[in-house]
Amino acid sequence: MGIDDEPADDRDDDPRWRITPTKIVVAAILTAAIVIPLLTWTYARDAPRLFGFPFFYWYQLLWVFLAAGLCWLAYVLLRRESRQYEARTGMVPPTGPPPGNPAPDEVANSEGEE
Repeated sequence: MGIDDEPADDRDDDPRWRITPTKIVVAAILTAAIVIPLLTWTYARDAPRLFGFPFFYWYQLLWVFLAAGLCWLAYVLLRRESRQYEARTGMVPPTGPPPGNPAPDEVANSEGEE
């Protein structure tokens, strides 16, 4: 079964593909967690030092923990949106692969059968 075999309308019914304000906020949060540590001008200096470590070392280490916290926040926001959808409609949002894409175990099985 190929991608073209699936009707294009399946994505319209799938709540995972709807753009919501929560998903926009999550995208902004994750983008900030990735982009800000890559801006070298924000940490390309030696001072101030923290426990003898130059700024650029402890600043990058700080972003490791900040990025983990931002990923957790994004997860919580998406989980809350999913639970609100479930409470509002009485339906559990799908958690499998999107329409037209086989599950990873199906791909592994089909490769072994050939």
